[in-house]
Amino acid sequence: MTMQGTPETARRRAVLLPAAHAPAIACIVALLLICSYSAFAVHRLIASNTTPFVTFTLGTAYRDVTYCNSQTLDVFVPSSAATRPLPLAIFVHGGGLTAGDKGYLNPTLLNALAGAGFAVADLNYRLAPQSKFPAQIVDVKCAIRYLRAHANAYDIDPTNVFAFGTSYGGTLVGLAALTGDHSRFDVGPYLNQSSAIVAAVDIFGPTDLPGWISPRAANADFGGDPANLVLASPTHYVKANAPPILIVQGTEDTEVPASQSVELYTKLRAAGDQTQLVLVHNMGHMWAQVGLHPIDPPMTQIADDIVTWFQKYGAVS
Repeated sequence: MTMQGTPETARRRAVLLPAAHAPAIACIVALLLICSYSAFAVHRLIASNTTPFVTFTLGTAYRDVTYCNSQTLDVFVPSSAATRPLPLAIFVHGGGLTAGDKGYLNPTLLNALAGAGFAVADLNYRLAPQSKFPAQIVDVKCAIRYLRAHANAYDIDPTNVFAFGTSYGGTLVGLAALTGDHSRFDVGPYLNQSSAIVAAVDIFGPTDLPGWISPRAANADFGGDPANLVLASPTHYVKANAPPILIVQGTEDTEVPASQSVELYTKLRAAGDQTQLVLVHNMGHMWAQVGLHPIDPPMTQIADDIVTWFQKYGAVS
């Protein structure tokens, strides 16, 4: 005889069965949560390592062109520019000499320059610690010579070449401007071309490295040679009749303090060179807004200032 049990017994079983399986259910839920978080973390990691892509809708983009030491650059050529050949503005990215990519060109700056009739190039260069200084400025100088040698291919005016850069890119731009057309950093191909630029914009770049850079970075990026820190400092090369240099600096920058920009500005002024210092309020490093208020002047005004600077000192209508 089979005992079916009473309705009360069945109810108790219904309550006890889920309780008995609770540890297993909890483990399954936990595994699902871990898998979900892991997938999210992997997605974020992949996204963070994705090479940035600069969108350009104002003309033709020549991407990943190989130059000199197997590095790459992009050239953006606006289609609506009335005056040709085009003046060229070269962007040099930052990243502490150890990181960064040409894709970090700010779209606001790119569109302002292209809209004003400039071709714009942005370039990668060798990075430390695998390639220590002066590899970076050697590449920047070589890129300038390369672009002059291929001016016809991109409808560029080789007599009207400018440069701007952020953070250590600003440092490299300052070095390119202040070391002239044929310097100790001009090695490699296209030596029949000049590496000089007409005018430059240094955007929160370190300018006087000794005493400022950390011992770790001095060793990893510059080989621990104090002489290299001097050679990598734009302030070391200040002289009369240097190309005009516009300096943009955030007042709240704690990575590259304003004193670095002020020192370069002061030395350029003392040498009688054309220079201007734009202090951007509420801005930290790499365009970061600090505090509740937006950066002042805004990015659009900074872009206009860069265009005006290049137009003022170049043969740009």
